[in-house]
Amino acid sequence: MTRMITLIGSTDRPSRELGLTTRPAGLEDAEALARLMFSSYEDGRVNTQEDALKLVTAVLDGTNGEFYAEASPVVEDDHGRIVAAALCLKNRVDGVPPEDKATIFELFTAASRRREGLAEKLIRQAVAQMKEDGFTEVTVRIPEANAAALALYLTLEFRRWQNPNDEQELV
Repeated sequence: MTRMITLIGSTDRPSRELGLTTRPAGLEDAEALARLMFSSYEDGRVNTQEDALKLVTAVLDGTNGEFYAEASPVVEDDHGRIVAAALCLKNRVDGVPPEDKATIFELFTAASRRREGLAEKLIRQAVAQMKEDGFTEVTVRIPEANAAALALYLTLEFRRWQNPNDEQELV
């Protein structure tokens, strides 16, 4: 089991030119996003392609909260394949606090495209959209052992939020 932590960040930070062409994720992307998610996670969080598809579909169809397409950018390569994505929710309804904040629910990048800054750019783009839409804070839950993700979010001035469920919750 993986111990999860919740991070919270302000949407009120200066944005910078992203230099990244994206488009919003949609339900028609479920299969491609699931393939990317399954190939991206090495921590066993999704064990099969089918698990990834269930998780992605649940995000896109609103099972976990209102899907936030405008703040859910995907990056495609020259062949139209999705190589990075951020999937966001306007709120959570799955019982994981804080439920009243915009959430970066999933963020993943193809292994072949890591170390290009795509994740940071996707986060910045999502957060800029959230700010434009009136959100003041954004949350993300990550495995406590994911040092790379933790370092990225801390660089972007996220801080640990004390989730009452974090102490006992193992996902």
